[in-house]
Amino acid sequence: MSALAGVATCFSWLAAVLMLLQVSVDIIGKFLFGMPVPGTAEVVASYYMIVLVFMALPLVEKRGDTIAVDVLYERFGPRLKLASRIIALLMTLAFYLVFAWTTFEAAMKSMAVREVVLGSREFQVWPSRFFLPAGCLLAAAVVVLRQVAALSGRKD
Repeated sequence: MSALAGVATCFSWLAAVLMLLQVSVDIIGKFLFGMPVPGTAEVVASYYMIVLVFMALPLVEKRGDTIAVDVLYERFGPRLKLASRIIALLMTLAFYLVFAWTTFEAAMKSMAVREVVLGSREFQVWPSRFFLPAGCLLAAAVVVLRQVAALSGRKD
């Protein structure tokens, strides 16, 4: 579980650092030299943001940093708590898997037409579409592994 989340998080951090560097160089170039970096907005929106958000999902699931409302859960008995965890697990998996499937179909269509974004020049964006289903599948795998670890009494 840690390895999956770690690899995905490395992609997310890399996207954040590259975005920081490119936007900084773009701003410096624009205001000091009158020459911004062409395509910065397109690359940031079509690549860096997608990777940053979707490849961070496995880490969010590993840490359990999702939103949880424990108002009633704390009052439940052991059986009802187990039932609630199972229902939450199934709903989370259903969300991630359905989202992964639909975004994978969209990515395949995008690849088929070689989707581009027109800015200061033409940018192919279809490769970035595959980070959405990849992030969701990795997050789903982490959810399953976390639950298996919890049921077996292991920490990770």
